[in-house]
Amino acid sequence: MSHKDSFDASASMAGYVFQCRLALLRGLQLLKKHPNALISIEKFDDVAFEDDDYGTCLIQAKHHVTPKSLADKSVDLWKTIRVWIESFQQGSLTSGNVRRMLITTAEAVDGSAMAKLRPGHSADDRKTARDLLRAAAESSENQTTKLGREQFLKLTDTEVDLFLRSIEVCDRHPNLIDMNDDIEGELVLLSPQHVSTIAQYLEGWWFSVVGKHLIQENSDLIPIQSITIKANEIGNMFKEDGLPVDDPELLDAKDYTPDDEDAVFVRQMRVVGLSDRVVRRGVRDFYRSSAQRSKWARESLLLDGESDRYDTALQDRWGRKFDESCAEDDSGSEDEKRKLGRSIYFWASQQQVGFRNVVETWITAGSFHGLSDRMEIGWHPDFEEILVTEDA
Repeated sequence: MSHKDSFDASASMAGYVFQCRLALLRGLQLLKKHPNALISIEKFDDVAFEDDDYGTCLIQAKHHVTPKSLADKSVDLWKTIRVWIESFQQGSLTSGNVRRMLITTAEAVDGSAMAKLRPGHSADDRKTARDLLRAAAESSENQTTKLGREQFLKLTDTEVDLFLRSIEVCDRHPNLIDMNDDIEGELVLLSPQHVSTIAQYLEGWWFSVVGKHLIQENSDLIPIQSITIKANEIGNMFKEDGLPVDDPELLDAKDYTPDDEDAVFVRQMRVVGLSDRVVRRGVRDFYRSSAQRSKWARESLLLDGESDRYDTALQDRWGRKFDESCAEDDSGSEDEKRKLGRSIYFWASQQQVGFRNVVETWITAGSFHGLSDRMEIGWHPDFEEILVTEDA
């Protein structure tokens, strides 16, 4: 891949992330005025909001990785106008309740049509913008913008005035990175000391929601109330120094592979004759629990010694169960020992021991596997002798 291709791919990805992050930010801001509004991504426009009064806000989002100006002949401008004119001419989106917003990190050139269409523009501003756009459409020879310019020139004065009345240009918008500050500003009351982490967790959830929205045909609009519900849910995790817990599907934890058969915790399961299905579930719990605990550690959310204390508590709980089970069945039969080991394993796999405020079966079960991987616990009554012999 050439340097240019790499740059283009990066810019395209930045634009997509900007679009998704912008939808989250605007959703948080809109909650104050229209809590029942709905969001769509790339259905009518890049981002669209529909409130309970049936008003619609269509947003075209333009992000640039380097500083850029927005002039009357800019490609960004005429691409946006083309998209909007097509919807405008369909008739269903010509209602006076429809607002069209161009949100861009570029800066509108002083005296340009886009500068005249910033929020709060007057009738005189729109007339000037109309004249400027027509002049640009007639004089430009750019083939990329030709279709958009031709469509604009076909509009009557009345249609142009109605069209421009619906447009607002929000230039010099914070870029992909700087928008984080705005999102955190909307969330700061949830937990000032943890607002950055809350924003990261919320955005991770939001990208998953948007991804499903984009790939599922006929997907419903996204209620913006779901944003505040999730934000408060995450914020509550941090109250009284609580720990946040990720959706295990989003932890990017490793899946089972045949190579895992060499791991000690997998060999422990095989020794007692657990089925492939059970082993795969155990591997999944191990990697998810490890990923969550590692994330807490990376984000400096754990107290000194907290992780070790949790493992010690699990080891003590296992030890009491192990001693009880072995005392009740002192049969020398290997089949009975394997059966006993399976019963201890299934007991451990169903435990829910809180890691501070987090009570999740997959964290507890995965942590038991972590202990078994270090040979600090086991399932078979003779697990130490068996595994040492195998390694000899």
